[in-house]
Amino acid sequence: MINLIYAHWFPLASQGNIYSLTTLQCQKGFNKVLVSSLKRKIYSFEYNQHSKWRLKPLVKELLFTYIPNGAEIIAIDAFNKSTSGDEFVIGITITKPSGETSIERYLNIYTEGVGEEENNSLEAIAQNCLMVELSYTPYLLYHTLIPHSTGHEIVWLISGNDSKIHMIREDKQNHSYNESQIEKYFPELDQLKVIALWIDIYYYEDFQWRLTAVSCECGLFKLSKVNVKELEIAQTWILRYDNSVCSVKIFPSVNKVPKPDFLDIKYDNKQDTKLNILLTTGNLAVIFQDVLKEEMNSDITLSGNELTSDCILCSCIADINMDGQNEILLGTYKQEVLIFAFKDGLWKLIDKKLFDAPIYSMTYIDLAGDGVKVLVVLTQRSVHIMQHDTKEVMKKWKERFAKLGLLMDKNLIGKR
Repeated sequence: MINLIYAHWFPLASQGNIYSLTTLQCQKGFNKVLVSSLKRKIYSFEYNQHSKWRLKPLVKELLFTYIPNGAEIIAIDAFNKSTSGDEFVIGITITKPSGETSIERYLNIYTEGVGEEENNSLEAIAQNCLMVELSYTPYLLYHTLIPHSTGHEIVWLISGNDSKIHMIREDKQNHSYNESQIEKYFPELDQLKVIALWIDIYYYEDFQWRLTAVSCECGLFKLSKVNVKELEIAQTWILRYDNSVCSVKIFPSVNKVPKPDFLDIKYDNKQDTKLNILLTTGNLAVIFQDVLKEEMNSDITLSGNELTSDCILCSCIADINMDGQNEILLGTYKQEVLIFAFKDGLWKLIDKKLFDAPIYSMTYIDLAGDGVKVLVVLTQRSVHIMQHDTKEVMKKWKERFAKLGLLMDKNLIGKR
């Protein structure tokens, strides 16, 4: 049983979709949530320091420029392109009727203006827009990395109704964004020829390799293993299902926490390369375990009465019970979040939470900056922020602090 309690809730002016929730990762740990609704309304949620011992939830409607009357928001995504501060970039795809038979489509990219590094508030960013006109109707808006020898470049990927995936890159010299040839950087996404509903890209082994998973409207699922340095596709797996594959996630079994620099102890923090794939289609959720070793030959289908008569709309990977192992959360049309954990060699349903409407999207993120994450759930009608019971969090903290003390004592004894 996962003891989650309501921390906050706010309604939406109109419904969103599975692409309507994103997060802003702040360097100081006080992260934020952005939520869009179909009819042009965009909200931010964060916690503000109200007093020394109290945080106050803050919901704001953000007025983004160049979203005209009659436009509909399809997707929203965001990232922080700075490694030392907060330099947010927010992408919003919109469609707008133009006349009786035509539709205009745009990717609006919002970021701080030239010479405005100190003014990075969301209100200021929302006023600085660069528009990219699209010749296709957009679906998923997704950002990912292109590794370089001097650092990483972040680019946008957009799936379109033209059965292609398009890559949008920043042209710093001309202060603009333009479409680039995707086959030069992501050959596994070229010539897809179907409408992609979701993409997940996972780099591993110090960015030498990546897994790219694509789920499609026609029921196709494609997984590619790519040598990043040579840009060669080492292996590809293709599966087909009867229904649209609406979400796909690549995730490790175990979460590794980086060792703080001030701790002078031996600590095994090698990256877990036992990677799993979760895909959902209709009322079916399938986990392919340890795909780097087993490829697509070790699969488990999640079961339960809750799934047989329902439809899965979204998924989330999170260590929701704080045991170091990742759990699977499924959001359903019947207004439930189903939580599965891996126990005794099987994925078992351990809890479920009921909400006010169908579940469109979820994320598990630290909003308060205290190291404890909360579950953010976007439904058809509203946004729910669920936090862990503080008594249970305190109990977990005491247990782990005691283990850390023992580890430090053993390390000191070993050095004598």
